[in-house]
Amino acid sequence: MDLRHLVTFCAVVDRGSFSAAAEDLGISQPAVSAQIRSLEERLDQRLLDRTGRRVVLTEAGRVLEVHARRMIALEAELERAIGEVGERIAGRLVIGSSTGPGEVLLPRVLGAFRAAHPDVSVSLVVHDTQTICDRVLDGELEVGIVGAARPHRGLEFTPFLRDELVVIAPRAHPLAGHSALTLEELARQPLLMQQTGSGVRAVLEAGLRTAGIKPQELTIEMELGLQQSVKAAVLAGLGITVISRLTVDTEVADGLLVAIPIKGLELARDFSTVRATGRTPTRLTTAFLEFARAELDANI
Repeated sequence: MDLRHLVTFCAVVDRGSFSAAAEDLGISQPAVSAQIRSLEERLDQRLLDRTGRRVVLTEAGRVLEVHARRMIALEAELERAIGEVGERIAGRLVIGSSTGPGEVLLPRVLGAFRAAHPDVSVSLVVHDTQTICDRVLDGELEVGIVGAARPHRGLEFTPFLRDELVVIAPRAHPLAGHSALTLEELARQPLLMQQTGSGVRAVLEAGLRTAGIKPQELTIEMELGLQQSVKAAVLAGLGITVISRLTVDTEVADGLLVAIPIKGLELARDFSTVRATGRTPTRLTTAFLEFARAELDANI
């Protein structure tokens, strides 16, 4: 059975007429009629009733439609699989990310990957860690890059990147000349902070508890949702914050901000890739992750 005839048959069903299907397929109406006739002869069944201006599926036609669409989809799946065997990296790359890596790191890395592989289209989906994990688990995303997440037997986490937290201050701030701050000193300072539940906030609060300091003892003057919002407030001279070093490398290098380490305790978080357990990775995603690790190792 010629698969092209099945494509034509489905086009007629979708458009409701031979002429509209012919226009979509770029062939003549007699060619469409000939292909449908060939199918009917091959199956020895009438597939379409020509009534009025539209065609209507017969009982046999309804059965054929179900199987025809499966066969067409299977051919597309086969073409994708064969395409991945070749040397060329191509296709649509969709990466999920929590806000930490999604705000700063991944746009740059994805841009570099796209420049190296122009036949790839790129989409970055940014949500909180739990939403990304849920989408990976549901099969909506092949892979995500996230911060700390609760273990789940349906998910596999692989270390991807370690991120240090630092205090940042405007250059004119009284603390800008300090080589380091203790957590006790930090707790006495008025702070700008991300909202409760953010990755940075969770790491800081865990560090405070380790040092015997209650998170409630912090003096928080402003609470802002995203790291970029907090950074913008510090750049505007409104105060200091604790933030991902990766987020402020450019501003520190340009002299706009001062990064101050926290003395006596390493505040850091690990980002991991997350996949559905047992799912075979595609060649495109594997190529991107290898590229990203090499790019980050070379530039961080």
